[in-house]
Parts: sequence; structure tokens; C-alpha cells
Amino acid sequence: MRTFLTLYKRELATLFFTPVGYIIMCVFLGVLGWVFWLLVQVLNLPASYRFNEDVFSILFGGTFFYWIVLAAVASALTMRLFAEERRSGTIEVLMTAPVSDLAVVLSKYCAALSFLLLMWAPTAVFVIVLSRFATVDYGVVLSGYVGTVLLCAMLTAVGLLVSSFTRSQIVSFIISFVVILMLFSLSFMQTVVSPFWRALYSYTSILEQFKDFPKGVVDSRPVVYFISVTLFLLFCTVHSLESRKWR
Repeated sequence: MRTFLTLYKRELATLFFTPVGYIIMCVFLGVLGWVFWLLVQVLNLPASYRFNEDVFSILFGGTFFYWIVLAAVASALTMRLFAEERRSGTIEVLMTAPVSDLAVVLSKYCAALSFLLLMWAPTAVFVIVLSRFATVDYGVVLSGYVGTVLLCAMLTAVGLLVSSFTRSQIVSFIISFVVILMLFSLSFMQTVVSPFWRALYSYTSILEQFKDFPKGVVDSRPVVYFISVTLFLLFCTVHSLESRKWR
């Protein structure tokens, strides 16, 4: 446990003490703030009575920006975790130290996920501001955050696994970003495949599993899905490190 905490603090400090982390955070909050402002303006128009959703049911997964920003941010935060260690040669020192592969993987994963979730913390201001001028459905807000945490956990695991395969941060970012977009696109593939594959794509589609969270519904099935996929990806990352020890 002590080893894990030491590595975790080291990785988290790297994100906080480099300008890249703050640049990613500023871009992330800038885009979300702009989307929030835009949704408030649109839903205040006279014709907006035809919309049944409120601001937060759309903010959480209801726009293209939500998905593309999360894909980009998760890829950017994880691209250096193993790739930079391989490029600089410090991975050999780390892997020969008296620490387990699991501790290394979990420390890097938890640090990246912690930073990503901390980036969401300032968005609580959106709830406070809107509650002063309109009625806020706190059930939608809470379930939206729950779904976002689960989604961030899964996307961080995807980026970490990809980073373990390469020594280039740029390559890691591009592959992670493309893989995440492909996972998002599984929902659209349902219209061009046979009924058997349609059911499979529906179950494995992130968009399908996420769709109830912005409605204020926290179902056990998508929760199990996101947790299971995340654990499987971390398992694959650990074995990726173990396999490279024997090369």
C-alpha cells in the first residue's frame, strides 16, 4: 500500500507540476462552459417549449462536444503514462524496482483518473448558477455525474492500455482517440448489421449503456458494464507490462 501511495503521489504531482495538465484543464472547462452557456441561451428561446430535456440532461452526453472532449482529454492525460517512461528509459528502472506490476498500473491509472475527475469539480458552479434562476432536477445532475465518473474510469483505462504498447506520446494519443471514437460509434453500427450483431453492438455500445444516466436513472446493468470493462482493460495493461519483461 505504501508503494502504491508513493507512486500515486509521484504521478499526480507530474500532472499538477507541468503546464500540459493545466492547458488540458483550461481547454476542457472552456469548452464545457461554452456549451453550458449555449444550452441556457437556446433553452430560453420562445420555441424551446418543444424540448422536454433540461440543461443538464443535454449537457451530460446530449451533445457532440461532451463525447469528443472526453475522448480527447482522456487520451491526452494518459498518453505519457507509459510512453514517456519507455522513451526516456526510466521504465526499466521502474520495473526492476521492488514494486509489483499491479501497483505501477494502478498508481498511474488512479493518478490520471483523479486528475480527470478533479477537472469536473468546477462544473458544480453550473448547478449553483442555474439553481438561482431556474428549477434544477438534482436527480438528473447526480445520475449524470455518476455516469460521467464511470465513463471517465473506462476511457482512462483505454488510454492507459494503449500507452503501454508504445514509446511515442503522439502515437499513443492518436490511437487512444481513434479507439475511443470507434467504441462510441458502435451504436451507429446497429443499423448496418444483422440482428445477432445488432444485439451485441447494442450491449457493447458506450452510448447505449450511458443513455439512461442523463434521464436521472442509475441502472445496475450499465454500472456493471463500465466497471467490468474497466477492470478487464487494467488486467490487460498489467499483462502487457509482464509480457515485455521477458522480451
